[in-house]
Amino acid sequence: MPRPARTLSSLLLQYLGLALLALTLNFFLLRLAPGSPLLGLEHSEIATALSEEQKQRLLTQYGLDQSLLGQFWQYAGRMLRGDLGTSLYYNQPVTQAVWPYLERTLLLVLLGFLPALLLGVGLGLVSALNYKQAWERWLLGGLVLLQALPPFLIAILLLILLAVVWPVFPVVSTMLPGQGLGDRLERLALPVLAYVLWELGLFYLFARGAFLSVLGNDHMTYARAKGLPERIVIFRHLLRAALPPLVARTALILSASFGGVFFIEAVFGYPGLSTLSLTAIARFDYPLIEGIFLLTLGTILLFNLLADLVVMGLDPRTAEGR
Repeated sequence: MPRPARTLSSLLLQYLGLALLALTLNFFLLRLAPGSPLLGLEHSEIATALSEEQKQRLLTQYGLDQSLLGQFWQYAGRMLRGDLGTSLYYNQPVTQAVWPYLERTLLLVLLGFLPALLLGVGLGLVSALNYKQAWERWLLGGLVLLQALPPFLIAILLLILLAVVWPVFPVVSTMLPGQGLGDRLERLALPVLAYVLWELGLFYLFARGAFLSVLGNDHMTYARAKGLPERIVIFRHLLRAALPPLVARTALILSASFGGVFFIEAVFGYPGLSTLSLTAIARFDYPLIEGIFLLTLGTILLFNLLADLVVMGLDPRTAEGR
């Protein structure tokens, strides 16, 4: 019995449900954690101690004197208005506090993602077309080993090799005001390289598997039997058939990369979302933590939605529910 057709409206409803679930969990899980914003303020540089009157004023200002349910409805109302609130620690709108850090994290991801994608898919294609060759097994083994390494270990090894043993790049990737484009690119080089190496093995394995699964299909045998040039067989038949699963996997890898890139940023001291997240958690800054989570999740959901739309366009069977 065929499954119901997957329409655009059903896809959007699915993502809307995921977003609402994330909004709810974002609120309640944070408030179940030990600690409070007042504790963070008392141990910060803002004030060494707060009087009871000051504490009550802060609680009222940020709605923390209400019941948990009352705080949730206030939070939900702000989210519906597109208002992420005001950071308790920075005393400025959350969007204004988060954006510079989010911009730097997105820059790191985008600069590393495209080279990793192109190189991984290219090596996967070459590997699949030569899977019986002895050298291909060495390539497969090397990239499997690379894929098994955690991102922080890759970052540490690069830091030791290219910043300490052979000091080609700076040890710390901190961005300072007034730096020129050359200095910024130099400080971005090692984090981007670490990101590329971390994602390369994953792209390669997914691409190799997708191409190998298509190479065994009947239509590939038929295309070669018709005497078509190998170039046409590869680009018109092999790549076209393998494209939908590759697009879907690419979106999953991009979504998962936001977790790993935090470790890379931490190793190199790169001022991305990892730096801001640690500050927000240390200060129990509820609005800032919520804002970081929601903006990160929104970016991930957007990438996944775009990938699903592309897959629906490339493979009509997806929309037909086959």
